[in-house]
Amino acid sequence: MSVAPPVAASATASHRRAVRSFIPISIAAARCKGCGLCVAACTKGALELDEGRVNALGYHPVRLTDPSACSSCAICARVCPDAVFTVYAPPKGGDR
Repeated sequence: MSVAPPVAASATASHRRAVRSFIPISIAAARCKGCGLCVAACTKGALELDEGRVNALGYHPVRLTDPSACSSCAICARVCPDAVFTVYAPPKGGDR
């Protein structure tokens, strides 16, 4: 009979930290034209236009305001005419 090394416990703790820090979407703010379609389409209210920032195109880009509210449903990515979103699946075996 063998005993699992103590590394398994730290690997589990590391996995929990990774799950907690999960960011469900990546936004290419430099390409965003601030049309607001994604903000209107987000059923969780996790997106808003960043009125305090202007990108190189002269628009207020969208930003993720609440990563824990985002369900990775990708509705924002589907309605975005500029394809600024990359949506990531939530990690397996953990709550966000």
